Amino acid sequence: MKILVISDTHGDLRNLERVLKNGEQYDMLIHCGDICGDEERVQRLAGIPFFGVSGNMDFSGILPYERIVEAGGKKIFVAHGHRLGVNFDTVELAEEALAEKADIALYGHTHVPEVHEQDGITIMNPGSLSYPRQAGRQASFGVIGIEESGSISFDLRYLQ
Repeated sequence: MKILVISDTHGDLRNLERVLKNGEQYDMLIHCGDICGDEERVQRLAGIPFFGVSGNMDFSGILPYERIVEAGGKKIFVAHGHRLGVNFDTVELAEEALAEKADIALYGHTHVPEVHEQDGITIMNPGSLSYPRQAGRQASFGVIGIEESGSISFDLRYLQ
């Protein structure tokens, strides 16, 4: 199973269109918040199962602030992170994921891509497809691969 992970598109889906047109096939799309009213458009563009959460700039109330997504036999905790202090660290995010018995925790909000292990959970922020903030300011996204054997791979990718 291959999961496309994005965040912080803030109403600009041009780079999502580029990612989806690159020929790579995904089984699921997870959006980590600040989708800014584009829920239906993202679903239509992707054409695959779509799961998202609300961020601090999402006012529609359509999506939950946190959710569990099950994929390939793994539990994925998804939150935008603004309610969990991710601007400072990922301690509270990891605690919430552990409480949910999740294998993976995904978040956004900082617009800075990163992957790390914490308390036995892999934590990923795909960065922002529209407004990156890390050095070099390249739009980024994540890809999670879950093999039938249960092994998981995490890949951060950057648009040129």
